Amino acid sequence: MERTVRGKEKFAYGFAAVGSYMVANIVSSYSQYYLTNILIVSPVFILVLMIVGRIIDMCTDPIMGVIVDKTNTKHGKMRPYVRIGAFVIGLVTIFMYYPVGGSIEWRSVFGALMYIGFGLAYTFVDVPAMGMLSVATPDKDERASLLSYYVTVGSVGGLLPAAMLFVLQLFVPEKWVYFVISAIVGVVTFFAYSYLYKHSKERFSTSTEHIKVKDMLKVVAKNKPMTLALLTSMLASPRYMIMGVAIYIATYVVVIPGLTSGTVLLLLYLVVGAGMFAGILLTPVAYKRIGYKKTGLLFGAIGAVFLGAGFGVGLVNIYAALPFMTIGGLGLGAYNTLPYPMVGDSLDYLEWKTGERMEGICFSLNSFVTKFNNAVGAFGVMLGLIVCNFVQPSTSGAVEAQSEFTVNGMYALATLIPAAGFLLSLIPMAIYDYTGKKKENILRELEERRAAKAENGDKVPDED
Repeated sequence: MERTVRGKEKFAYGFAAVGSYMVANIVSSYSQYYLTNILIVSPVFILVLMIVGRIIDMCTDPIMGVIVDKTNTKHGKMRPYVRIGAFVIGLVTIFMYYPVGGSIEWRSVFGALMYIGFGLAYTFVDVPAMGMLSVATPDKDERASLLSYYVTVGSVGGLLPAAMLFVLQLFVPEKWVYFVISAIVGVVTFFAYSYLYKHSKERFSTSTEHIKVKDMLKVVAKNKPMTLALLTSMLASPRYMIMGVAIYIATYVVVIPGLTSGTVLLLLYLVVGAGMFAGILLTPVAYKRIGYKKTGLLFGAIGAVFLGAGFGVGLVNIYAALPFMTIGGLGLGAYNTLPYPMVGDSLDYLEWKTGERMEGICFSLNSFVTKFNNAVGAFGVMLGLIVCNFVQPSTSGAVEAQSEFTVNGMYALATLIPAAGFLLSLIPMAIYDYTGKKKENILRELEERRAAKAENGDKVPDED
């Protein structure tokens, strides 16, 4: 098979993935800690903020998807938004963790503006950027490979902020270290999305600007494979708590004399990350051999069993639980990878079912689910800290002693609760049926329809 996406264009998607995952990971990993320990904002206020942010996302993500599908310019339907979005996401990220002083009211307002502003900026750039992956090539296998490449490279890049924290904590005060990280990530993200705009092409997008919004929504509602794939990811959303609570575990649970919390955090990331990256690499191999359904069931069960067992072992000896966390990380890697090719493949099903593909709306829903998962992770961590009686520091950047109940509760947020999420996620994956002979028959019939349209002189997607 001759590859369509090569050279600078493929590098552009990898670079954009690094920027996207870096900025997403500093929010999922550090936002709660920044609010509780740097701005010293009330945990109850943070809970309300998370809810408000997700309500806004419920509106803005689909709206952005509709806007993309209503766009038709000489530069494409998605690329123009990536160009503008590069500036927006870069600017917001640079100032997101600024350690502003003043009254508690002002600190709360600033934290809320940065958090909600990031959500809006990320929607503006991520929805079209993800949609571009589905129109970069008409070949479904190359598309799946490109999506896996995006996730793999992005996941590696997503660990860079942890490495930055490890280094910067050696000479930057705790109060300022997160601001320095966000500033660096903001600059990198700006250049990453700008490079993607310059070196990418939309080869396979369909003309949807003439379709009414209500008809778009009706069409997307018929995409059953996408619905089940996204529902699987949403039910397993507690897995995102692992990233959010890791900084607390590195600070209060796994305390190693002579090592900073950033060093311990990096070690924890390496422990879980080893399994996660193995899952990312093994997932494409698995779904090519046994399909999405069996792959999801396999890795979901692994995540449920080993993270759950890791909690019990960790109560006795936290270090003996580390291998369980590594194996449980296989589930994290698989579930971080699977939704992208599954949503991409579902566009073929949607075209077969309705005659339309709706890349913008479908990937806006995927983007919404990603942010929903992050919100569950953040909300779950904050609620867990409240329930576990977490003691906030009296001054910015300080560390207060925690009770055994609090320490064990933090550990449960990284093991037991995510395990329960993986277990629930097996239900929709068991129902998923866009596989095997059914999928082969649908794809064959779809190709016959496209060929018939071409013979009749109808407009078909450009496959140059």
